[in-house]
Amino acid sequence: MNVSPAPVKIRLRSLPPLAGLSWIRRGFRMFWRRPLGFVGLWLFFTLCVFMIAFFAVAISPLVMLAVAAWMPLLSVGFMQAATDVLADQKLRPAVFRTPFTTTRQAARGMLAVMLIYVAAVALLAVCANAMDGGDTQRWLHAASTPGADGKPPAIAPMSAASVSAIRFVMLGLTLISIPLWYVPALVQWGGQGVAQAMFSSVVALWRTKGAFVTFLAGWAVVGFVFDAIVQVLASIFGIEAMSLAALTGQMMLSITYFLSLWFGFADTFEISSPAPFHTVMADAEPPAA
Repeated sequence: MNVSPAPVKIRLRSLPPLAGLSWIRRGFRMFWRRPLGFVGLWLFFTLCVFMIAFFAVAISPLVMLAVAAWMPLLSVGFMQAATDVLADQKLRPAVFRTPFTTTRQAARGMLAVMLIYVAAVALLAVCANAMDGGDTQRWLHAASTPGADGKPPAIAPMSAASVSAIRFVMLGLTLISIPLWYVPALVQWGGQGVAQAMFSSVVALWRTKGAFVTFLAGWAVVGFVFDAIVQVLASIFGIEAMSLAALTGQMMLSITYFLSLWFGFADTFEISSPAPFHTVMADAEPPAA
């Protein structure tokens, strides 16, 4: 019989600004310890989200907002995967079920966080639609609808209102992500309620603001350098030859980013051992005869 794990003891501490770069570096090291395993997890998660999005569009485009609810699961899943690798455990798709296989409190908290994401994205979408009068939605529909001859449609430039609406959404998503930064992890492993986790997350980001800004700036530089390299190679070998390599590189960077979140969480809340974070499904297997 499985016993629900006790919340992990956490202690908030201050960190130097360079700690943010350390999280990125350790994220890359973590990826290269099990590259195929992490890629497999990413493809599994992407396939699940794609299937949900595909059926959601058939029901209503508004149902696509539910895809935003998966972001906390993606974050917690790869943090769980990082700790499994640190503990020499196998990587399993079960990491994405972690919030629902531990305690009822964690499951309820994660559902609440997922609903917050959906509500926030829905509110931003409504506001953006009001700002541009639906121009962005019409542009996206035109860009995704093939012409009568089956050829790709001629895409008109975005209107100024659409550009402003997109900038508003990006700014809104950034502002929303700040109070929710550590919330999924604190709900899952810290045993905190959603409100307490949001407060703890904001306080943690303030206490480690130097490291947090360095972390974001470091990833911005990584993304800029990657894009520059892709542009240079595309000009030499052609866009078609570089498209698959660019997608693969982008996938690797995305995985590494989510892995680096674990190191930020562990350093910020002084968690030294990954032992309490083992995937519950792995512990639930029957012993070998």
